[in-house]
Amino acid sequence: VSRKSINEAKNLVVTALKLYGVRLELNVTLPPKEPKIKDLPTAQQVIKMVRGTDIELPCMLSLWLSLRISEVRGLQFQDLKDNVLTVRRSKLRIGSNDVVRELNKTYKSTRQLVIPDYLKELILAVPHENETDFIVPTHYQTITKRLKKLAQKNGYEMTFHDLRHLNASVMLMLGVPDKYAMERGGWSTPNTLKNVYQHTFSDERKQVDKKIDEFFESAMEE
Repeated sequence: VSRKSINEAKNLVVTALKLYGVRLELNVTLPPKEPKIKDLPTAQQVIKMVRGTDIELPCMLSLWLSLRISEVRGLQFQDLKDNVLTVRRSKLRIGSNDVVRELNKTYKSTRQLVIPDYLKELILAVPHENETDFIVPTHYQTITKRLKKLAQKNGYEMTFHDLRHLNASVMLMLGVPDKYAMERGGWSTPNTLKNVYQHTFSDERKQVDKKIDEFFESAMEE
């Protein structure tokens, strides 16, 4: 059982007891955090991999705009006005059923994003009759399984949520201020953005290492 699962279970017990007037200070020793290192493809490699496929739209919405899969599947055509996309609901997969919630994971998750013409054209190319039709009607398992299979075919191991990791990493790499990165991704704190979603690109890391090495090599020659 993960550290996160234990902590959430503890919080559930404490919150449930509070409903009945019981104030419980429950101290639980959590297992240490374990760093998760994944050798993910770069954003450029992912774009090349998904472009032209039947899952390009959901993947690009996550990679480009940092949307969760529940947010991607919750988008309706009425949420797109001109080039502004409002993320206001989630479509969750619970058991074998889809459950639509007219709210997102957190307060900060409800947000507006200016989308590029490329994504807008992909959205408008989806057949629909009503404004309440879903932009991505594809089933949850269909999206996740096809991405996993496509990634393996190209020599990668990744999940749909890794696309959100990559988006956060791109923003960090480009030096996007935390305030705006958090607004785009719907994060409540910069800790989640930096500690959970940061991914080091091998090529950029090599350039950083090279700069540091050159500095010290130069310093030794002085």
